[in-house]
Amino acid sequence: MESMSTHHNSQKRVVSFFIWDPELERKIDCEVKMIDGISKLLNVATTLEQTIECHKALILSQQRILAFMTELQRKQQNLLKHDNTNLEPTKATIILSDIRLPLVWTIMKAKLEQKKFAVFCLARIGCRILDTKMKSIDKKSTEIFFTDKLIFNNVPHDFQLYLEVYALNKSLALSSSVKDFANRYSYFSTYGSYKSTRKIKETNSTNHKSSIQQQSKFVLIARTIFTKGSAHKMAKVRYLKMERLQENPLMQLPIHTSFIAHFTIQPLCYTSLATLIGVLESDNVQYSCIITAGFLNGKEIMRDNFSDQHRFSIPITSETIISSCDDQLSFIVDNHDFGQAEFFVQDLFTLNNWIRALQQHILDIRTWKLTFEHSSSIRRYSYQPLTSLSKSSIIDRNLIKESILRTKARSLGM
Repeated sequence: MESMSTHHNSQKRVVSFFIWDPELERKIDCEVKMIDGISKLLNVATTLEQTIECHKALILSQQRILAFMTELQRKQQNLLKHDNTNLEPTKATIILSDIRLPLVWTIMKAKLEQKKFAVFCLARIGCRILDTKMKSIDKKSTEIFFTDKLIFNNVPHDFQLYLEVYALNKSLALSSSVKDFANRYSYFSTYGSYKSTRKIKETNSTNHKSSIQQQSKFVLIARTIFTKGSAHKMAKVRYLKMERLQENPLMQLPIHTSFIAHFTIQPLCYTSLATLIGVLESDNVQYSCIITAGFLNGKEIMRDNFSDQHRFSIPITSETIISSCDDQLSFIVDNHDFGQAEFFVQDLFTLNNWIRALQQHILDIRTWKLTFEHSSSIRRYSYQPLTSLSKSSIIDRNLIKESILRTKARSLGM
């Protein structure tokens, strides 16, 4: 019984070891220190602008900590999954910009001087958080327009982008009532690591005054989620999910449930210069080939300058089938709409590389298919079939070559 208990404890220690992430721990500790520092700054802030910036910084630090905790939980869950050696879709660059929030002041019951807000947006994918610049609005404003371009790099295909709108009524920014200040950040002890929680307790015991952590007075007004299917080449109307109404009417930002935003996706399989570059042979003609942006492109490797260079461009679609012939060191690209093309290589290692690269590209095209027509940065090619050189064209090339050589010989007096 004792040996079973020892074995069980050793298994628990192994799991704890693998889910420990020193980089995330360092980031969490950094944000905890940021909150302590910002809380102290709030106690000495003298202007409205300083106070608002401090409250925004508090929100950002809070959300980063929660995002880091979620990332730790995700890593823990991934440990329970089996290793997957299959191909995975390439990642993408996500861009959110041109956010326009229309205002409806008629729904807000307050005095004219109380209709002044500071507003910003927060965007999050996984544990990465970006924010817009602060916008100040009053009764004269008809919309809130954020010109920021929020860019997330190396985003997986199954992402979710959470967009949140935060607002603070300026008449409440300098208020010092008990209700306006937050209780201590209880989520540290609920979700936080032992190391982070211990540091907070030590700080509380040494300095009671600084331990009263102030929470941001910014209020979450609305949120929405962007996914792969949300991409569009133009800014379009989208919809917000409004949070429950605040008890204090002065904290209710009068925005409409519909808004405008530009959301684009740039998959690396479309925007990268090349997936694979190499030499392929077809009908005894060698081509310099490249896989890029949904096409297998090739141009003939010329031994001289006496003839036109032959080129081809074969589309790689979600329906493309790749089959190999190991004995002949060749593979066939089969497109239902564009026919077949067979290519030869020099060795089995090169053959496997081309087949895997093509299969990867097919998976990428299938995964990011919805985003293709809405991406303006994609290089687009047109279908150019691979046609074999006829015997007559080869003879014509040789005749042209001989004619040019005779001309050069005469000019040199040979």
